[in-house]
Parts: sequence; C-alpha cells; structure tokens
Amino acid sequence: MKKLILMLCAILFMLTGCKNDSENKVKIAVNLPLTGYIGVYGERMQTGMELARKDLANSMKEDNIVLEFDYQDNRGETKDAITIFNKQKIQNPDIYMSGITAQTSAIQEQTRKAGILHFLWSWTPLYMEKGLNEFRSWLNFGAEAQMYVDYISKQSPKRLAYFHINNLGSKTQREQVVVPALKKQFPDLEVYAEEYPPSMTDFKNLIAKVKEFNPDVFIVSGYKESIINMIKDIDTYKIDRNKVYCSMDLLEAIDEVPSSIMEGFHVSAPEFNIPSMQTEKTKQWIEKFKKERKRNPVYTEAYGYDCVQSIFEAAKIAREENISLSDALHKVSFDGITGHVSYSEAGDIENHLHTAVFKNGILIRE
Repeated sequence: MKKLILMLCAILFMLTGCKNDSENKVKIAVNLPLTGYIGVYGERMQTGMELARKDLANSMKEDNIVLEFDYQDNRGETKDAITIFNKQKIQNPDIYMSGITAQTSAIQEQTRKAGILHFLWSWTPLYMEKGLNEFRSWLNFGAEAQMYVDYISKQSPKRLAYFHINNLGSKTQREQVVVPALKKQFPDLEVYAEEYPPSMTDFKNLIAKVKEFNPDVFIVSGYKESIINMIKDIDTYKIDRNKVYCSMDLLEAIDEVPSSIMEGFHVSAPEFNIPSMQTEKTKQWIEKFKKERKRNPVYTEAYGYDCVQSIFEAAKIAREENISLSDALHKVSFDGITGHVSYSEAGDIENHLHTAVFKNGILIRE
C-alpha cells in the first residue's frame, strides 16, 4: 500500500511538473526579414533578442519560464510574410512579431482577427491604438517626427527640403505628421519633397535642385547607404551642414565611415547612442557586446534585447497576478539597455529619442 501511495505521488508530481512547464512556456512566432535588401534589420533584431535570451537563461530557469522562438525569414517580401503567418498561426503562438512596416501591414488585419498579441517591428507612426492588443518595442517614425517638428520650428523656416525613400513609413511620416504640423505653425512654408528608390546611389541631380531651392532646413531620411551617398553630394554642392537633419538610420554607419563625414550633421538619436545619456548598465552592456562580437552594437540590437527582457518580465507578472500577457506588458517597468522600459496604453515603448549633433566625432544632445 505504501509503495502504491508513493507511486501515485510520483505520478502526480510528474503531471504537475508537466503542467507547470506548459503554463510557463511563452511561444513567440517571429516573421522578419533576415535576408534580402532589408535583412540587416531583422538580423540585428534577432541578434539582440538571442543575446537577451542567453543572458536571462539562469533567471528563466529559476522562475520556470521558457521563451520559445520560431524565427522565419520573410526576405522583406509581403507575400512571404503572409505565407509565413498562415503557417505560424496554426501553432497558436502566445506572441507574434512582424516587421518591418510593409510586411506588418500585410498581416495586421489577420493578427487582429485572430486576437494574437502582436509586437510590431514597424516604423510607421500612425499604427498604435488603444485596445488592439499590439505593442511596439522600438523607436518609430512618430517619435522621430516630433524631433523633426521641434527642430525645424526653432528655425522659423520659409523653405523646407525633405528627401526620403519611397516606402510607406517615410511617406506617412512626411505627409501625415511632419508637414501638416509645420503648416499649422508656418502656413506659407514652401516644401520641396523627393521620394527616391532604395537602389538609388547617385543624388547629384537632386542635390543640385536642393542647392537651387536654398532651404532653411534639409531633412535627409533613408537607409544608411542612401544617407551617406547624399552626404557626399551635399558636400559637393557645398550645402551648409548645419541645415541638414538626418534620420536615425545614419547612426548605423558610425563605425563604417570616418567621423569627419558626419561632423556637423544633426540626427534623431536614441539615448543609447548619446554617450552623455548612457547609463552605467548601458555602458557595461556595450563593452560586453564589443568584447564578444568585436564590433559596436547598433540601437536595433539594443531594442531587440530590451524587447525580450520585457516579455520575460511580463511573463512573471502574468503568472504572479493571474492576468494575460497583454495586461502584464502594460505593467512592465524596468531600466533596460535603451533607457527605462514601459509601454503606453496604446502599446508604444517609452520614448528616449533626442535631437543630437556630431561634434568632434561624438554625438552631443542639443
């Protein structure tokens, strides 16, 4: 009889243990460009997320929490993103991640209909709305647009030149956020805008038009390669660098070009990239990254790292308070690599973006 009781206890223990393992597993389906012309963004998000999972391994073991990732490569193609989503949703993930903007747009209605908690690796500024079970854990064009508006307004501009890649996020930023906000303050503002393809490398003809237009401020937005090519042509036509404001993508080229190329240009920058605003935790993480990877990290990797940390924190809160992961994410609050991490009611991460300028090779907050 005693042996039978011990056997029953052992079986009950095993069943309870299996149940707890299941309850504490968070399945995360990831649908990102890992290859292709924008694959570098997805690749770096994945790098940051996997670094966090590695660093959290002991904590997750102690708290009996498992974060299970299923990474799929959409190659920056919307049709691939849709195909991947249709396959991944069958696995009933607890969290879905998609990006970047066009690929997220292609599946967003389906994630809403399915009621899946959805992380958007998307720049587009007008997505986030309260009650949609959606979160965004990195910087976006909405936050950057405010930097543009604040900076341009201080110049009391009469003419604005605005160049950006012909994608949805950049176009929305200009047409629906930046220019309307400026027009309210400066009704007579003249705007010269150009949308260029990502493949464009020679901007001489367009920059010549900017020179003739003689703007008070020149917004230069695009992938790092495009911005660097434009900067070279800006110098060719001797356009005043103090008039140029670059998108945050320029920061990804910091370690790839001489500091003199960036000198004097303004840029929208997260605190992560501004030395005077980095916390001790941020500095230590950067040094550890450099030691392991033999290069400096970019902000995309840092935001990927903090994203996984926030999911881990939410998983603990959800279990302790017996609430959903979505509700738990709204209660997340911790000091991350990118700054203090919390989410608004609409699901956007706390904003730590500032206007900065390159001086003697260092970013200085203005």
